[in-house]
Amino acid sequence: MKLLSHRFTVALLLTFFMLGFVNVADAAYAGKKKQATTETSVSAEAQAPAAMPQAPAAASDATILLVILSFILPPLAVYLVYEEIGTPFIVNVILSIFFWIPGVIHALYHVLK
Repeated sequence: MKLLSHRFTVALLLTFFMLGFVNVADAAYAGKKKQATTETSVSAEAQAPAAMPQAPAAASDATILLVILSFILPPLAVYLVYEEIGTPFIVNVILSIFFWIPGVIHALYHVLK
């Protein structure tokens, strides 16, 4: 007795593979981005006097609009978060083309991160 068809099995395995690849790629990208922002902030702190600490911002209008856009056009939302065509954008395009729901989930992950 077959529980799953061959096409569904391949699609399911491809989804799991892509989600695993996304996590690895996102971790590497986040590390590079964090390193770049740390280097920038260290040089800025050396030049600028001590600034007043700022309170954490609540959900801004931009975040709310990006969440809404994540449901309509997920790749555009990811592009607007990073402002470049990088690994998260390309992975989101692939997920949105083949499976729209994982593309939405991936976009929400990046918008709300």
